[in-house]
Amino acid sequence: MDEYSTGFCIRAAARGGGTGSKCGRWNPTGEQVKVLTELFKSGLRTPTTDQIQKISAELSFYGKIESKNVFYWFQNHKARERQKRRRISVDDLHTTPSKQFGSAEKNEAERVIETLQLFPVKSRLYADDCKENTYNLAMEMDHPTLDLRLSFV
Repeated sequence: MDEYSTGFCIRAAARGGGTGSKCGRWNPTGEQVKVLTELFKSGLRTPTTDQIQKISAELSFYGKIESKNVFYWFQNHKARERQKRRRISVDDLHTTPSKQFGSAEKNEAERVIETLQLFPVKSRLYADDCKENTYNLAMEMDHPTLDLRLSFV
């Protein structure tokens, strides 16, 4: 069996300055990468042994592949996605508000600031009713008033 029959060869420089090949590494074809990427995007993150065997059988149509190649591809792709997410979240922490909201600074004069009332009072009569009810409830309680002053002793 020659070194090309396995399909797992990479180009390497020989000692004499020429080029040669060395086996041992899987080089996926474009079609294989496309199918694996589509499977990953569809939600497949950790395929089972049966799924790995089916995927490698289907991908063997496009070139030489083993089950371990599919297993490691998913493992590596998951790790790279995690690294990307970490990098993005760290970058978000390090960006300053001026970078995040640069366009908002330009439109500062155009922006209208609106204050919303959290507890709107409909009328003075209604406000008086609320005060009376609160006072009456406080008067009906049997416990003493609470002293909220701070003392530094």
